[in-house]
Amino acid sequence: MHLIGDCKMSNSIGSFLKQWRKYRRYSQLQLSLELGISSKHVSFIETGRSSPSREMVLRIGEFLFLPKREINKGLHLAGYAPVYTDLPVEHESLKPVLTAIEKMIENHMPFPALVMNQDWDIVKVNAAAGKLLFEIGYSDHKNIIEALIADDPAISKIANWSEAALSILVRLRHEISMSGGSSKLVELEAKLSLCFPRNVSGINIAENQVVSPTILRVGDKELSFFSIISQLSAVQDITINEFRVELMFPSDEITEKTYLGDVGVSG
Repeated sequence: MHLIGDCKMSNSIGSFLKQWRKYRRYSQLQLSLELGISSKHVSFIETGRSSPSREMVLRIGEFLFLPKREINKGLHLAGYAPVYTDLPVEHESLKPVLTAIEKMIENHMPFPALVMNQDWDIVKVNAAAGKLLFEIGYSDHKNIIEALIADDPAISKIANWSEAALSILVRLRHEISMSGGSSKLVELEAKLSLCFPRNVSGINIAENQVVSPTILRVGDKELSFFSIISQLSAVQDITINEFRVELMFPSDEITEKTYLGDVGVSG
């Protein structure tokens, strides 16, 4: 799996922009036409013969759909100040956003909801998600992918472990392709890949299946969930921008009754 963010060649703005251009599969000509400059100028920027302006770095970053963290890195390499903040989560300025996230997952009760960062580390859960993670034996892990890798499919509380894990693997690869991937995310993708035979090519989707649920064995029940994931793209702070809020919904009547009624999820 290719890794942009930690590549040793990204020690100059020219090589950095060239890597991202090639990663997004654009030619110098395509980029020059989009920017309204000559392909020769693009070549000069990439080889270091010409230094891009701050505006040019931002324009290229926008066209190549670079993550905010990578745009800041490009600006730093070009000798400019970052445009996006990277504040500690306890910073006062982030309080309105964090309060909104808290309300979002609490308002999702009685169904499970959790917040993860870019590397799939668990940042926050509501009470239902905390209990569910405990029930399936994942509560000792701070990272969902690490918990999945450590799980034994033969005795897992995830009844359809292979289908669920393969679906997550596809998500991981997509996220890495969009962000360039942190070293941790790329490492997790590689480890999760090893959990499958080499000839596995994709997810088997049942006919007439609207969603691909995750089926969890909890007590004497099998609970079925699908997720809706919200990303905070409008937030300008890098760390919070990379948070994902995952809201889990029941995908069958038994699961819905278990959570909406007075029936405990531990069976």
